[in-house]
Amino acid sequence: MTFYIKPPEGNVSLSSLYQYAETRLLFLSQVHQRWGDDDQVRRITTDHPSIRSNSECLIEGSRKDRMSHFVLRLATLGNEQFRTFFIEAETLLFEHRLQCGGEPVIINGISDFKRHIHFALKYMRLTTSHHTFILQVQKTLNDILRAGMVACTMKETCHHFIKVPWTMVESLVKERSVAVNASEVVITCQTLLLLLYEIFKTTLEFGIKQLSLCGAEDLVSDTRIRQVKKNIIRVFIKHQGGSHLILSSKRLCHTDIENEVPYFPLCMQELHKILSSTSRLRHHARIRYTLFLKDIGLPVMENIAFWENFYCKPHLGHSAGCCHTWEGNDRKRYTYGIRHLYGIEGGRKNYTSHSCTSLQALLPQPLETGGCPYASYDEAELSLLLNPILKDHLQLQNIIMKEVKAGRPNAACKIVLAFTLFIHKEHGRKRCKKKDMQHLEDAKDKRHYTYNLSNAESCNTSNLTLKKEGSVSEPVGKTHCQVIHDLESLSKNMTKNNNEVSLKPEISSCNDKEFRHSGLITKSTTVNDSACIKHCSVNGECFPSSSSVNTPARSCNGVKNDLQVLLCDIEDLKDILPKCNVSRPSQYYLKARGDAK
Repeated sequence: MTFYIKPPEGNVSLSSLYQYAETRLLFLSQVHQRWGDDDQVRRITTDHPSIRSNSECLIEGSRKDRMSHFVLRLATLGNEQFRTFFIEAETLLFEHRLQCGGEPVIINGISDFKRHIHFALKYMRLTTSHHTFILQVQKTLNDILRAGMVACTMKETCHHFIKVPWTMVESLVKERSVAVNASEVVITCQTLLLLLYEIFKTTLEFGIKQLSLCGAEDLVSDTRIRQVKKNIIRVFIKHQGGSHLILSSKRLCHTDIENEVPYFPLCMQELHKILSSTSRLRHHARIRYTLFLKDIGLPVMENIAFWENFYCKPHLGHSAGCCHTWEGNDRKRYTYGIRHLYGIEGGRKNYTSHSCTSLQALLPQPLETGGCPYASYDEAELSLLLNPILKDHLQLQNIIMKEVKAGRPNAACKIVLAFTLFIHKEHGRKRCKKKDMQHLEDAKDKRHYTYNLSNAESCNTSNLTLKKEGSVSEPVGKTHCQVIHDLESLSKNMTKNNNEVSLKPEISSCNDKEFRHSGLITKSTTVNDSACIKHCSVNGECFPSSSSVNTPARSCNGVKNDLQVLLCDIEDLKDILPKCNVSRPSQYYLKARGDAK
């Protein structure tokens, strides 16, 4: 279990240095492609004679192992794509080594790690955040050994645990893989390996940032090292499917795809719709969808399981033009084809998904599906696809149709992506507001409560607390800046009347715009029908006076708008549009999914 804190020392020839780095890069590439199938990961050296002949640089903890790692780490400078790949692939290799090694590897690894931490604190130049992280890791390692978690033989039923700052395991908190208590995360024997994976990844990220402080940029300026770096990047592009490789930081399961479809671009939503209705896709469409799923983070075994789930079902129609099943030779053929696209079979070329340009250039063929709907579908067909997404947003649909008629499919797709981001963000805000209002409603029948907003200016640590006189304050929930701002306005306008919480709304005249329902009006709110209640929202718009939390709202121009429907126009999207430039469907998904979280 090597964490690669201390750089290697000694002399080595330039040719050997490059050979070590190239072998490690090829090995990491195969680990990244085969991840999810343990047998295939173990067979990498068997399947690749070039890796097997130079495998000394892969022996964990050896001098050559550290040399190959640090040369690749040096090559990440100035190349964000290679950096992303390197961090993810090295973390997967660390996970594989840990799973294969077991308890002895963990104990020896922790011992070496503590020794290297002492070296780093004494001799290395560290940023403040890096120094703080190293101290936290040092304490965590001591707590692990003191609690006896490594040697525990009853991990499923034991009661060992330690507490670590949540900042050390942010991704685990985000994925809800661990229990959180205030500002600390509870780590049990069952989640110990997850903690070690996270420590390794964060240590590697800090190590790459540390390179610039150690004069690594001057080292890269050396002609010899610059040539090594150039060759490494060339090998990376060759074996990872091209310079437009899409790397997802999220590992998907085949059962997750159905929930991810709303974030897909229209072209892939259409393929998934056909597949769901007929359980089949024709050859070229199947390849396009397989490569798309691969690029958004579906491992090879999960991709095979995804297609098996559909092709085990009976064929539900003939429009898809494929009647094969997941049996006999067809099973072997489909499995081989998917593995071939991942670079595991055949010529070992790792393919990447189709670009938007290539999809737009596809000419419609009889019985063939796929391509770009904005480039190949007529207005009626495109409207049919857009209606479930845009719903009542007729203005946006008209703008999209104008872009399509003008021959600008990229612009049309860009607007839909911006709308998707807007809707998911607004729904996220509404869920926060609804949750906080529920807490306020729960407090209606309680007397002598005072409202306290702490750290209102902080985006991530703002807490709304309800404090009963003579008692300890209890946290109600965490909110974002916008929710805190809304609740500040709410608390100023609150009155106590028979233990009911009501609002004193500010009245303003109505205009001709379409207004949104904020979801913060109680039943006791009454105003004249000719006026609208002004509320501070993200767009500064207002909603009708007759609205209530339990009653759908109707905008001033008569357009129905309940809590589940948000009305927006092109002005609402103008700040989002610049971030929506994509050249591949997989980029579309990663932007939509990343920004929506």
